[in-house]
Amino acid sequence: MNMTRSIRNGFVGVLVAVSAGCSGAVTPGGAGTGTGNSGVPGTGSGGAPASGSGGATPGSGGSGTGATGPATGTGGVGGPVGPVTQCNPGIPGSSQVPRMTIAQYSTVIKDLLGTTMLAGNVAPGSFLAPDSSSAMTDIAWNGYLTAAEKIAAEVMAGPNKAKFISCDPAVGTCLADTIKAFGRKAFRRPLTSAEQTSFMRLNTLTPKGTPAEVAEAVLFAFLASPSFISLPELAQDMEGSSIKLNSYEVASRLSFLLWNSVPDDPLNTAADMNQLATKEQIKAQAIRMLQVKEKAAAVASSFHRYYADINPGSHWVNVTTHNATKFPNFTAATYTAAMAEIDAFFQDVVGNAGTFKDLFTSPVGFVTKDTAALYGVTSTATTPTKTTLDAAKRPGFLTRLGFLSTFSHDDTSSPILRGAFISGRVLGIPTGTPDPSVLTMKPPAGTYTTNRQAMEALTSPAACSSCHTALINPPGFVLERYNAVGAWQDKDPLGGDINSTAEVVLSVSPSIKKSVTTPAELMAEIASTPGAQRIYAQQWVAFATGRSPNTNDACVVESLATSLAGATYPITSMMADYTAADSFRLRTLAN
Repeated sequence: MNMTRSIRNGFVGVLVAVSAGCSGAVTPGGAGTGTGNSGVPGTGSGGAPASGSGGATPGSGGSGTGATGPATGTGGVGGPVGPVTQCNPGIPGSSQVPRMTIAQYSTVIKDLLGTTMLAGNVAPGSFLAPDSSSAMTDIAWNGYLTAAEKIAAEVMAGPNKAKFISCDPAVGTCLADTIKAFGRKAFRRPLTSAEQTSFMRLNTLTPKGTPAEVAEAVLFAFLASPSFISLPELAQDMEGSSIKLNSYEVASRLSFLLWNSVPDDPLNTAADMNQLATKEQIKAQAIRMLQVKEKAAAVASSFHRYYADINPGSHWVNVTTHNATKFPNFTAATYTAAMAEIDAFFQDVVGNAGTFKDLFTSPVGFVTKDTAALYGVTSTATTPTKTTLDAAKRPGFLTRLGFLSTFSHDDTSSPILRGAFISGRVLGIPTGTPDPSVLTMKPPAGTYTTNRQAMEALTSPAACSSCHTALINPPGFVLERYNAVGAWQDKDPLGGDINSTAEVVLSVSPSIKKSVTTPAELMAEIASTPGAQRIYAQQWVAFATGRSPNTNDACVVESLATSLAGATYPITSMMADYTAADSFRLRTLAN
Protein backbone atom coordinates (compact mmCIF):
# COMPACT_ATOMS: atom_id res chain seq x y z
CA MET A 1 0.00 0.00 0.00
CA ASN A 2 1.45 3.37 -0.95
CA MET A 3 2.07 6.01 1.67
CA THR A 4 -0.73 8.33 0.55
CA ARG A 5 -3.28 5.53 0.66
CA SER A 6 -2.05 4.59 4.13
CA ILE A 7 -2.46 8.17 5.27
CA ARG A 8 -5.93 8.25 3.77
CA ASN A 9 -6.90 5.22 5.81
CA GLY A 10 -5.43 6.89 8.86
CA PHE A 11 -7.69 9.86 8.38
CA VAL A 12 -10.58 7.71 9.53
CA GLY A 13 -9.40 8.57 13.03
CA VAL A 14 -10.52 12.15 12.60
CA LEU A 15 -13.69 11.45 10.64
CA VAL A 16 -15.94 12.03 13.63
CA ALA A 17 -14.47 15.48 14.22
CA VAL A 18 -14.82 16.51 10.60
CA SER A 19 -18.29 14.98 10.24
CA ALA A 20 -19.46 17.12 13.12
CA GLY A 21 -19.23 20.23 11.00
CA CYS A 22 -16.12 20.32 8.86
CA SER A 23 -14.12 21.15 10.92
CA GLY A 24 -13.78 20.24 14.48
CA ALA A 25 -10.64 22.24 14.48
CA VAL A 26 -9.65 24.16 11.47
CA THR A 27 -6.19 24.65 12.90
CA PRO A 28 -4.52 21.22 13.26
CA GLY A 29 -3.48 19.90 16.62
CA GLY A 30 0.02 18.95 17.62
CA ALA A 31 1.77 15.69 16.93
CA GLY A 32 0.41 12.55 18.50
CA THR A 33 2.24 9.38 19.33
CA GLY A 34 2.38 5.97 17.69
CA THR A 35 4.16 4.00 15.01
CA GLY A 36 3.47 2.44 11.63
CA ASN A 37 2.77 4.06 8.29
CA SER A 38 -0.89 4.80 8.89
CA GLY A 39 -0.01 8.45 8.50
CA VAL A 40 -2.12 9.69 11.40
CA PRO A 41 -0.56 7.94 14.38
CA GLY A 42 -1.87 8.13 17.89
CA THR A 43 -3.86 11.08 19.15
CA GLY A 44 -3.32 14.76 19.60
CA SER A 45 -5.20 17.88 20.44
CA GLY A 46 -5.34 21.42 19.33
CA GLY A 47 -7.40 23.88 17.43
CA ALA A 48 -8.81 27.31 17.70
CA PRO A 49 -11.06 27.85 20.72
CA ALA A 50 -13.84 29.27 18.56
CA SER A 51 -14.35 26.03 16.71
CA GLY A 52 -13.52 23.22 19.08
CA SER A 53 -10.65 20.80 18.80
CA GLY A 54 -9.50 18.28 16.30
CA GLY A 55 -8.43 18.50 12.74
CA ALA A 56 -7.36 16.56 9.73
CA THR A 57 -3.72 17.20 9.13
CA PRO A 58 -1.07 14.59 10.02
CA GLY A 59 -0.83 13.92 13.69
CA SER A 60 -4.00 15.77 14.61
CA GLY A 61 -6.87 14.29 16.47
CA GLY A 62 -9.45 15.01 19.09
CA SER A 63 -13.07 15.80 18.57
CA GLY A 64 -15.34 18.77 18.52
CA THR A 65 -17.75 20.69 16.45
CA GLY A 66 -17.46 23.85 14.46
CA ALA A 67 -19.95 26.36 13.26
CA THR A 68 -21.11 25.68 9.75
CA GLY A 69 -22.81 27.95 7.31
CA PRO A 70 -23.89 28.07 3.72
CA ALA A 71 -21.97 25.29 2.02
CA THR A 72 -21.90 27.34 -1.08
CA GLY A 73 -19.97 29.94 0.89
CA THR A 74 -19.70 33.04 -1.19
CA GLY A 75 -22.60 32.94 -3.56
CA GLY A 76 -24.67 30.88 -1.19
CA VAL A 77 -28.37 30.43 -0.93
CA GLY A 78 -30.26 33.68 -1.15
CA GLY A 79 -33.75 34.32 -0.01
CA PRO A 80 -36.93 35.58 -1.60
CA VAL A 81 -36.56 38.01 -4.45
CA GLY A 82 -39.03 40.54 -3.09
CA PRO A 83 -37.34 43.64 -1.74
CA VAL A 84 -36.51 44.03 1.95
CA THR A 85 -37.01 47.75 2.41
CA GLN A 86 -36.65 48.24 6.17
CA CYS A 87 -33.08 49.25 7.00
CA ASN A 88 -31.72 48.43 10.46
CA PRO A 89 -28.00 49.25 10.73
CA GLY A 90 -26.06 46.37 12.20
CA ILE A 91 -23.96 43.33 11.31
CA PRO A 92 -25.99 40.21 10.43
CA GLY A 93 -24.97 36.86 11.86
CA SER A 94 -22.68 34.91 9.55
CA SER A 95 -21.08 31.52 9.25
CA GLN A 96 -17.72 30.91 10.87
CA VAL A 97 -16.52 27.96 8.82
CA PRO A 98 -18.23 27.63 5.44
CA ARG A 99 -16.82 25.14 2.95
CA MET A 100 -15.64 25.82 -0.57
CA THR A 101 -18.19 25.19 -3.28
CA ILE A 102 -17.42 22.67 -5.99
CA ALA A 103 -16.80 25.53 -8.43
CA GLN A 104 -14.43 27.19 -5.99
CA TYR A 105 -12.64 23.92 -5.28
CA SER A 106 -12.05 23.31 -8.98
CA THR A 107 -10.76 26.85 -9.53
CA VAL A 108 -8.45 26.63 -6.53
CA ILE A 109 -6.96 23.34 -7.73
CA LYS A 110 -6.35 24.90 -11.14
CA ASP A 111 -4.76 28.03 -9.70
CA LEU A 112 -2.62 26.24 -7.12
CA LEU A 113 -1.58 23.16 -9.07
CA GLY A 114 -2.45 23.77 -12.72
CA THR A 115 -4.80 20.78 -12.75
CA THR A 116 -8.08 21.12 -14.62
CA MET A 117 -8.74 17.48 -15.54
CA LEU A 118 -7.62 14.18 -14.07
CA ALA A 119 -7.15 10.83 -15.78
CA GLY A 120 -10.20 9.81 -17.76
CA ASN A 121 -11.11 13.45 -18.41
CA VAL A 122 -12.57 13.76 -14.93
CA ALA A 123 -12.82 17.16 -13.24
CA PRO A 124 -11.28 17.37 -9.74
CA GLY A 125 -14.54 18.59 -8.26
CA SER A 126 -16.51 15.67 -9.66
CA PHE A 127 -15.57 13.53 -6.65
CA LEU A 128 -17.19 15.95 -4.21
CA ALA A 129 -20.70 15.69 -2.83
CA PRO A 130 -23.17 18.36 -3.97
CA ASP A 131 -22.80 21.74 -2.29
CA SER A 132 -24.57 21.70 1.04
CA SER A 133 -24.79 23.73 4.25
CA SER A 134 -25.26 20.58 6.33
CA ALA A 135 -22.61 19.00 8.52
CA MET A 136 -20.03 16.87 6.76
CA THR A 137 -21.22 13.33 6.06
CA ASP A 138 -19.13 10.19 5.65
CA ILE A 139 -19.83 10.25 1.91
CA ALA A 140 -18.87 13.90 1.53
CA TRP A 141 -15.68 13.41 3.54
CA ASN A 142 -14.71 10.39 1.45
CA GLY A 143 -15.18 12.53 -1.66
CA TYR A 144 -12.61 15.02 -0.42
CA LEU A 145 -10.18 12.22 0.39
CA THR A 146 -10.63 10.62 -3.03
CA ALA A 147 -10.13 13.92 -4.81
CA ALA A 148 -7.04 14.73 -2.72
CA GLU A 149 -5.51 11.31 -3.38
CA LYS A 150 -6.02 11.45 -7.13
CA ILE A 151 -4.90 15.05 -7.48
CA ALA A 152 -1.74 14.48 -5.43
CA ALA A 153 -0.79 11.40 -7.44
CA GLU A 154 -1.28 13.08 -10.82
CA VAL A 155 0.48 16.29 -9.85
CA MET A 156 3.55 14.48 -8.56
CA ALA A 157 3.71 12.27 -11.67
CA GLY A 158 2.98 15.00 -14.21
CA PRO A 159 4.16 18.29 -15.67
CA ASN A 160 2.67 20.40 -12.85
CA LYS A 161 4.84 18.90 -10.11
CA ALA A 162 6.90 22.11 -9.81
CA LYS A 163 3.79 24.04 -8.85
CA PHE A 164 3.93 22.11 -5.58
CA ILE A 165 7.59 21.20 -5.14
CA SER A 166 10.47 22.39 -7.31
CA CYS A 167 13.40 20.85 -5.44
CA ASP A 168 14.57 17.40 -4.33
CA PRO A 169 12.63 16.48 -1.16
CA ALA A 170 15.57 14.39 -0.02
CA VAL A 171 17.96 17.33 0.00
CA GLY A 172 18.40 19.90 2.75
CA THR A 173 15.40 21.97 3.73
CA CYS A 174 13.49 21.33 0.51
CA LEU A 175 10.54 19.57 2.12
CA ALA A 176 10.27 22.05 5.00
CA ASP A 177 10.48 25.01 2.62
CA THR A 178 7.83 23.48 0.38
CA ILE A 179 5.48 22.89 3.30
CA LYS A 180 5.87 26.47 4.43
CA ALA A 181 5.49 28.03 0.95
CA PHE A 182 2.65 25.84 -0.33
CA GLY A 183 0.89 25.93 3.01
CA ARG A 184 0.80 29.73 2.89
CA LYS A 185 -1.13 29.56 -0.37
CA ALA A 186 -3.32 26.56 0.41
CA PHE A 187 -4.37 27.67 3.89
CA ARG A 188 -4.50 31.36 2.86
CA ARG A 189 -2.36 32.23 5.90
CA PRO A 190 1.08 31.33 7.29
CA LEU A 191 1.29 27.90 8.87
CA THR A 192 1.82 27.71 12.60
CA SER A 193 4.98 26.05 13.94
CA ALA A 194 2.84 23.15 15.15
CA GLU A 195 1.38 22.68 11.68
CA GLN A 196 4.79 22.71 10.02
CA THR A 197 6.00 20.11 12.51
CA SER A 198 2.89 18.04 11.94
CA PHE A 199 3.42 17.91 8.18
CA MET A 200 7.16 17.20 8.57
CA ARG A 201 6.33 14.13 10.66
CA LEU A 202 5.39 12.39 7.44
CA ASN A 203 9.14 12.27 6.76
CA THR A 204 9.83 10.35 9.97
CA LEU A 205 7.22 7.59 9.95
CA THR A 206 8.11 3.93 10.16
CA PRO A 207 8.46 2.24 7.74
CA LYS A 208 9.91 5.24 5.97
CA GLY A 209 8.60 6.24 2.58
CA THR A 210 10.75 7.34 -0.33
CA PRO A 211 11.25 11.11 -0.70
CA ALA A 212 8.79 11.14 -3.62
CA GLU A 213 6.20 9.23 -1.57
CA VAL A 214 6.62 11.62 1.33
CA ALA A 215 6.16 14.65 -0.92
CA GLU A 216 3.01 13.15 -2.44
CA ALA A 217 1.69 12.34 1.03
CA VAL A 218 2.30 15.91 2.16
CA LEU A 219 0.36 17.27 -0.80
CA PHE A 220 -2.46 14.84 -0.12
CA ALA A 221 -2.56 15.91 3.53
CA PHE A 222 -2.81 19.57 2.55
CA LEU A 223 -5.69 18.92 0.16
CA ALA A 224 -7.53 16.81 2.74
CA SER A 225 -7.16 19.32 5.57
CA PRO A 226 -10.21 21.25 6.82
CA SER A 227 -7.98 24.33 6.78
CA PHE A 228 -7.92 23.91 2.99
CA ILE A 229 -11.44 22.62 2.41
CA SER A 230 -13.15 25.26 4.54
CA LEU A 231 -12.88 29.03 4.71
CA PRO A 232 -12.48 29.56 8.45
CA GLU A 233 -12.97 32.91 10.14
CA LEU A 234 -11.65 32.41 13.65
CA ALA A 235 -10.34 35.87 14.56
CA GLN A 236 -11.40 37.07 18.01
CA ASP A 237 -10.48 40.78 17.98
CA MET A 238 -13.49 42.97 18.66
CA GLU A 239 -14.63 46.22 17.07
CA GLY A 240 -17.54 47.44 19.10
CA SER A 241 -19.89 44.49 19.54
CA SER A 242 -18.67 42.73 16.37
CA ILE A 243 -15.69 40.53 15.61
CA LYS A 244 -13.15 42.05 13.23
CA LEU A 245 -11.76 39.70 10.60
CA ASN A 246 -8.00 39.59 10.40
CA SER A 247 -6.22 40.48 7.17
CA TYR A 248 -5.90 36.84 6.09
CA GLU A 249 -9.63 36.28 6.50
CA VAL A 250 -10.43 39.47 4.61
CA ALA A 251 -8.10 38.37 1.80
CA SER A 252 -9.96 35.07 1.56
CA ARG A 253 -13.33 36.82 1.52
CA LEU A 254 -12.14 39.01 -1.33
CA SER A 255 -10.56 36.28 -3.42
CA PHE A 256 -13.35 33.73 -3.06
CA LEU A 257 -16.01 36.35 -3.75
CA LEU A 258 -14.37 38.01 -6.75
CA TRP A 259 -12.29 35.16 -8.19
CA ASN A 260 -13.74 31.94 -6.73
CA SER A 261 -10.18 31.14 -5.73
CA VAL A 262 -7.25 31.74 -3.39
CA PRO A 263 -5.56 35.14 -3.05
CA ASP A 264 -2.83 36.04 -5.52
CA ASP A 265 0.63 37.27 -4.50
CA PRO A 266 -0.28 40.98 -4.19
CA LEU A 267 -3.27 40.14 -2.00
CA ASN A 268 -1.20 37.75 0.13
CA THR A 269 1.43 40.44 0.54
CA ALA A 270 -1.20 42.95 1.62
CA ALA A 271 -2.48 40.43 4.18
CA ASP A 272 1.05 39.71 5.47
CA MET A 273 1.61 43.45 5.95
CA ASN A 274 -1.80 43.91 7.65
CA GLN A 275 -2.89 46.23 4.87
CA LEU A 276 -6.46 44.95 4.71
CA ALA A 277 -7.61 46.50 7.96
CA THR A 278 -9.58 49.46 6.64
CA LYS A 279 -12.48 49.68 4.21
CA GLU A 280 -10.34 51.88 1.93
CA GLN A 281 -7.60 49.26 1.76
CA ILE A 282 -10.11 46.49 1.11
CA LYS A 283 -11.93 48.38 -1.62
CA ALA A 284 -8.65 49.26 -3.36
CA GLN A 285 -7.82 45.56 -3.61
CA ALA A 286 -11.31 44.76 -4.87
CA ILE A 287 -10.97 47.35 -7.64
CA ARG A 288 -7.60 45.88 -8.64
CA MET A 289 -8.94 42.34 -8.66
CA LEU A 290 -12.00 43.15 -10.75
CA GLN A 291 -9.70 44.59 -13.42
CA VAL A 292 -8.21 41.11 -13.96
CA LYS A 293 -10.83 40.11 -16.52
CA GLU A 294 -9.95 36.45 -16.89
CA LYS A 295 -10.37 35.93 -13.13
CA ALA A 296 -13.31 38.29 -12.59
CA ALA A 297 -15.20 36.41 -15.32
CA ALA A 298 -16.00 33.77 -12.71
CA VAL A 299 -17.96 36.14 -10.49
CA ALA A 300 -19.65 37.70 -13.54
CA SER A 301 -21.03 34.29 -14.50
CA SER A 302 -21.76 32.89 -11.05
CA PHE A 303 -23.46 36.01 -9.73
CA HIS A 304 -25.64 36.51 -12.79
CA ARG A 305 -26.61 32.86 -12.84
CA TYR A 306 -27.68 33.43 -9.25
CA TYR A 307 -29.47 36.68 -10.08
CA ALA A 308 -31.32 35.11 -13.00
CA ASP A 309 -31.84 31.82 -11.15
CA ILE A 310 -29.94 29.76 -13.71
CA ASN A 311 -29.23 26.98 -11.24
CA PRO A 312 -29.56 23.18 -11.31
CA GLY A 313 -33.22 22.34 -10.97
CA SER A 314 -34.43 25.76 -12.09
CA HIS A 315 -36.72 26.30 -15.05
CA TRP A 316 -33.72 27.45 -17.09
CA VAL A 317 -32.20 23.99 -17.19
CA ASN A 318 -35.39 21.95 -17.45
CA VAL A 319 -36.49 23.04 -20.94
CA THR A 320 -33.73 22.01 -23.32
CA THR A 321 -35.64 20.79 -26.38
CA HIS A 322 -38.59 21.87 -28.53
CA ASN A 323 -40.90 20.26 -31.05
CA ALA A 324 -38.53 19.06 -33.73
CA THR A 325 -41.19 19.18 -36.45
CA LYS A 326 -42.09 22.82 -35.82
CA PHE A 327 -38.57 23.95 -34.97
CA PRO A 328 -36.07 21.79 -36.86
CA ASN A 329 -33.36 24.41 -36.49
CA PHE A 330 -33.44 24.19 -32.68
CA THR A 331 -31.30 21.23 -31.62
CA ALA A 332 -29.41 20.14 -28.52
CA ALA A 333 -26.42 22.03 -29.93
CA THR A 334 -28.56 25.16 -30.23
CA TYR A 335 -29.54 24.99 -26.57
CA THR A 336 -25.95 24.41 -25.45
CA ALA A 337 -24.72 27.36 -27.51
CA ALA A 338 -27.59 29.57 -26.31
CA MET A 339 -26.78 28.91 -22.67
CA ALA A 340 -23.07 29.47 -23.28
CA GLU A 341 -24.01 32.81 -24.81
CA ILE A 342 -25.74 33.88 -21.61
CA ASP A 343 -22.54 33.41 -19.62
CA ALA A 344 -20.49 35.16 -22.29
CA PHE A 345 -22.93 38.08 -22.35
CA PHE A 346 -22.75 38.63 -18.60
CA GLN A 347 -18.96 38.35 -18.66
CA ASP A 348 -18.76 40.88 -21.47
CA VAL A 349 -20.96 43.43 -19.70
CA VAL A 350 -19.08 43.14 -16.41
CA GLY A 351 -15.63 42.90 -17.99
CA ASN A 352 -16.13 46.02 -20.09
CA ALA A 353 -17.33 48.31 -17.31
CA GLY A 354 -20.96 47.78 -18.28
CA THR A 355 -23.83 49.19 -16.25
CA PHE A 356 -27.08 47.78 -14.94
CA LYS A 357 -28.75 49.34 -17.97
CA ASP A 358 -26.44 47.40 -20.29
CA LEU A 359 -27.77 44.11 -18.94
CA PHE A 360 -31.11 44.99 -20.53
CA THR A 361 -30.15 47.14 -23.50
CA SER A 362 -26.81 45.90 -24.88
CA PRO A 363 -27.18 44.43 -28.40
CA VAL A 364 -23.98 42.41 -28.05
CA GLY A 365 -24.53 38.74 -28.76
CA PHE A 366 -22.29 35.68 -28.83
CA VAL A 367 -23.32 33.70 -31.87
CA THR A 368 -22.40 30.30 -33.29
CA LYS A 369 -23.41 28.43 -36.41
CA ASP A 370 -26.08 26.73 -34.28
CA THR A 371 -27.78 29.97 -33.19
CA ALA A 372 -27.09 32.33 -36.10
CA ALA A 373 -30.21 31.53 -38.14
CA LEU A 374 -32.49 32.19 -35.18
CA TYR A 375 -30.86 35.59 -34.76
CA GLY A 376 -31.18 36.35 -38.46
CA VAL A 377 -27.41 36.52 -39.01
CA THR A 378 -24.84 34.23 -40.60
CA SER A 379 -21.96 32.55 -38.80
CA THR A 380 -19.70 29.53 -39.13
CA ALA A 381 -18.29 29.87 -35.62
CA THR A 382 -18.19 26.77 -33.43
CA THR A 383 -17.75 28.76 -30.21
CA PRO A 384 -19.72 31.81 -29.04
CA THR A 385 -18.38 34.71 -31.11
CA LYS A 386 -19.02 38.34 -30.24
CA THR A 387 -21.51 39.85 -32.69
CA THR A 388 -23.53 43.06 -32.69
CA LEU A 389 -27.19 42.17 -33.10
CA ASP A 390 -30.15 44.32 -34.14
CA ALA A 391 -30.53 46.76 -31.22
CA ALA A 392 -34.27 47.11 -31.81
CA LYS A 393 -34.85 43.36 -31.64
CA ARG A 394 -32.10 42.09 -29.32
CA PRO A 395 -31.54 44.44 -26.38
CA GLY A 396 -30.20 42.68 -23.30
CA PHE A 397 -30.19 39.14 -21.92
CA LEU A 398 -33.98 38.80 -21.82
CA THR A 399 -34.09 38.85 -25.63
CA ARG A 400 -31.49 36.11 -26.02
CA LEU A 401 -32.31 32.58 -27.15
CA GLY A 402 -31.25 31.12 -23.81
CA PHE A 403 -33.99 32.96 -21.93
CA LEU A 404 -36.70 32.96 -24.60
CA SER A 405 -36.44 29.29 -25.55
CA THR A 406 -36.33 28.24 -21.92
CA PHE A 407 -39.37 30.23 -20.87
CA SER A 408 -41.58 28.62 -23.47
CA HIS A 409 -43.47 25.42 -24.01
CA ASP A 410 -42.49 22.61 -26.33
CA ASP A 411 -44.38 23.99 -29.30
CA THR A 412 -45.55 27.49 -28.32
CA SER A 413 -44.21 30.59 -26.65
CA SER A 414 -45.32 31.29 -23.09
CA PRO A 415 -46.17 34.88 -22.18
CA ILE A 416 -47.10 33.60 -18.73
CA LEU A 417 -43.69 32.07 -17.99
CA ARG A 418 -41.81 35.02 -19.46
CA GLY A 419 -44.02 37.60 -17.77
CA ALA A 420 -43.89 35.88 -14.39
CA PHE A 421 -40.09 35.82 -14.52
CA ILE A 422 -39.82 39.50 -15.39
CA SER A 423 -42.39 40.66 -12.84
CA GLY A 424 -41.30 38.37 -10.04
CA ARG A 425 -37.58 37.83 -10.51
CA VAL A 426 -36.43 41.02 -12.20
CA LEU A 427 -38.84 43.63 -10.85
CA GLY A 428 -39.45 41.95 -7.49
CA ILE A 429 -43.24 42.25 -7.71
CA PRO A 430 -45.10 39.50 -5.80
CA THR A 431 -47.14 37.63 -8.38
CA GLY A 432 -48.70 34.97 -6.18
CA THR A 433 -48.40 31.20 -6.40
CA PRO A 434 -50.82 29.41 -8.73
CA ASP A 435 -52.81 26.39 -7.65
CA PRO A 436 -50.91 23.43 -9.13
CA SER A 437 -54.16 22.11 -10.57
CA VAL A 438 -54.39 25.02 -13.00
CA LEU A 439 -50.93 24.54 -14.48
CA THR A 440 -52.22 21.96 -16.96
CA MET A 441 -55.38 23.84 -17.91
CA LYS A 442 -56.00 24.62 -21.55
CA PRO A 443 -57.69 27.72 -23.00
CA PRO A 444 -61.45 27.39 -23.39
CA ALA A 445 -62.66 26.19 -26.76
CA GLY A 446 -62.64 28.94 -29.34
CA THR A 447 -61.04 30.30 -32.47
CA TYR A 448 -57.82 32.12 -31.67
CA THR A 449 -55.58 33.80 -34.19
CA THR A 450 -52.81 34.53 -31.70
CA ASN A 451 -51.34 32.85 -28.66
CA ARG A 452 -52.05 36.07 -26.76
CA GLN A 453 -55.77 35.71 -27.33
CA ALA A 454 -55.62 32.13 -26.04
CA MET A 455 -53.73 33.16 -22.91
CA GLU A 456 -56.09 36.04 -22.22
CA ALA A 457 -58.99 33.61 -22.37
CA LEU A 458 -57.17 31.08 -20.18
CA THR A 459 -56.44 33.62 -17.44
CA SER A 460 -59.72 35.57 -17.59
CA PRO A 461 -61.48 33.79 -14.67
CA ALA A 462 -61.55 35.94 -11.52
CA ALA A 463 -59.30 33.55 -9.61
CA CYS A 464 -56.57 34.11 -12.21
CA SER A 465 -57.10 37.58 -13.58
CA SER A 466 -56.19 39.52 -10.44
CA CYS A 467 -52.55 38.50 -10.87
CA HIS A 468 -52.34 37.67 -14.55
CA THR A 469 -54.16 40.58 -16.15
CA ALA A 470 -52.31 43.25 -14.19
CA LEU A 471 -48.92 41.76 -13.32
CA ILE A 472 -47.92 38.59 -15.14
CA ASN A 473 -49.27 38.63 -18.68
CA PRO A 474 -48.36 42.16 -19.85
CA PRO A 475 -44.53 41.87 -20.02
CA GLY A 476 -44.98 38.42 -21.51
CA PHE A 477 -47.24 39.82 -24.21
CA VAL A 478 -44.55 42.33 -25.17
CA LEU A 479 -42.17 39.38 -25.65
CA GLU A 480 -44.62 37.64 -27.99
CA ARG A 481 -42.42 39.18 -30.67
CA TYR A 482 -40.34 36.01 -30.13
CA ASN A 483 -41.54 32.50 -30.86
CA ALA A 484 -41.02 29.41 -28.73
CA VAL A 485 -37.34 29.08 -29.62
CA GLY A 486 -36.55 32.79 -29.53
CA ALA A 487 -36.74 33.76 -33.21
CA TRP A 488 -38.34 37.12 -34.05
CA GLN A 489 -41.92 36.92 -35.35
CA ASP A 490 -44.36 39.48 -36.75
CA LYS A 491 -47.02 36.86 -37.46
CA ASP A 492 -48.32 34.48 -34.82
CA PRO A 493 -48.11 30.76 -35.73
CA LEU A 494 -51.92 30.78 -35.44
CA GLY A 495 -52.06 33.25 -38.30
CA GLY A 496 -52.80 36.62 -36.69
CA ASP A 497 -50.61 39.68 -36.43
CA ILE A 498 -48.57 39.96 -33.25
CA ASN A 499 -49.98 42.51 -30.80
CA SER A 500 -47.17 43.33 -28.38
CA THR A 501 -48.65 46.44 -26.75
CA ALA A 502 -49.42 46.07 -23.05
CA GLU A 503 -49.85 48.07 -19.86
CA VAL A 504 -46.86 46.87 -17.82
CA VAL A 505 -46.71 47.34 -14.07
CA LEU A 506 -43.11 48.17 -13.25
CA SER A 507 -43.66 48.82 -9.56
CA VAL A 508 -46.49 48.52 -7.07
CA SER A 509 -44.97 50.75 -4.38
CA PRO A 510 -44.73 53.37 -5.66
CA SER A 511 -47.19 52.56 -8.41
CA ILE A 512 -45.55 52.71 -11.84
CA LYS A 513 -47.36 51.49 -14.95
CA LYS A 514 -46.29 52.17 -18.53
CA SER A 515 -47.80 51.40 -21.92
CA VAL A 516 -45.15 49.44 -23.77
CA THR A 517 -45.17 48.20 -27.36
CA THR A 518 -41.75 46.82 -28.24
CA PRO A 519 -39.20 44.65 -26.42
CA ALA A 520 -36.70 47.50 -26.67
CA GLU A 521 -39.13 49.83 -24.87
CA LEU A 522 -39.74 47.21 -22.18
CA MET A 523 -36.03 46.67 -21.57
CA ALA A 524 -35.37 50.40 -21.33
CA GLU A 525 -38.16 50.77 -18.77
CA ILE A 526 -36.88 47.86 -16.67
CA ALA A 527 -33.35 49.25 -16.72
CA SER A 528 -34.51 52.61 -15.36
CA THR A 529 -36.92 51.26 -12.73
CA PRO A 530 -35.68 51.80 -9.14
CA GLY A 531 -37.30 48.56 -8.00
CA ALA A 532 -35.35 46.52 -10.54
CA GLN A 533 -32.14 48.27 -9.53
CA ARG A 534 -32.81 47.56 -5.89
CA ILE A 535 -33.56 43.89 -6.51
CA TYR A 536 -30.30 43.60 -8.42
CA ALA A 537 -28.31 45.18 -5.58
CA GLN A 538 -30.15 42.99 -3.07
CA GLN A 539 -29.29 39.86 -5.01
CA TRP A 540 -25.64 40.89 -5.17
CA VAL A 541 -25.46 41.29 -1.40
CA ALA A 542 -27.31 37.99 -0.85
CA PHE A 543 -24.95 36.27 -3.28
CA ALA A 544 -21.86 37.80 -1.68
CA THR A 545 -22.85 36.93 1.87
CA GLY A 546 -24.57 33.60 1.31
CA ARG A 547 -27.55 34.71 3.39
CA SER A 548 -31.13 35.69 2.69
CA PRO A 549 -32.04 39.37 2.33
CA ASN A 550 -32.51 40.91 5.77
CA THR A 551 -33.03 44.29 7.40
CA ASN A 552 -29.35 44.66 8.38
CA ASP A 553 -28.05 44.11 4.87
CA ALA A 554 -30.87 46.32 3.53
CA CYS A 555 -28.88 49.40 4.50
CA VAL A 556 -25.99 48.38 2.25
CA VAL A 557 -28.44 47.39 -0.49
CA GLU A 558 -30.06 50.82 -0.40
CA SER A 559 -26.71 52.55 -0.87
CA LEU A 560 -25.73 50.30 -3.80
CA ALA A 561 -29.13 50.66 -5.45
CA THR A 562 -28.85 54.42 -5.31
CA SER A 563 -25.51 54.22 -7.08
CA LEU A 564 -26.89 51.82 -9.70
CA ALA A 565 -29.32 54.50 -10.79
CA GLY A 566 -26.38 56.48 -12.15
CA ALA A 567 -26.18 56.22 -15.92
CA THR A 568 -22.44 55.53 -15.94
CA TYR A 569 -22.03 53.53 -12.71
CA PRO A 570 -20.36 50.20 -13.64
CA ILE A 571 -21.46 46.89 -12.17
CA THR A 572 -17.86 46.35 -11.06
CA SER A 573 -18.13 49.51 -8.94
CA MET A 574 -21.16 48.03 -7.18
CA MET A 575 -19.18 44.87 -6.49
CA ALA A 576 -16.20 46.81 -5.17
CA ASP A 577 -18.31 49.25 -3.16
CA TYR A 578 -19.92 46.34 -1.32
CA THR A 579 -16.52 45.29 0.04
CA ALA A 580 -16.25 48.67 1.80
CA ALA A 581 -19.33 47.88 3.91
CA ASP A 582 -18.75 47.20 7.60
CA SER A 583 -20.45 43.83 7.21
CA PHE A 584 -17.68 42.72 4.85
CA ARG A 585 -14.87 43.05 7.39
CA LEU A 586 -16.91 42.41 10.55
CA ARG A 587 -19.03 39.50 11.63
CA THR A 588 -21.24 38.34 14.43
CA LEU A 589 -21.92 34.74 15.29
CA ALA A 590 -24.81 33.21 13.38
CA ASN A 591 -27.87 32.38 15.45
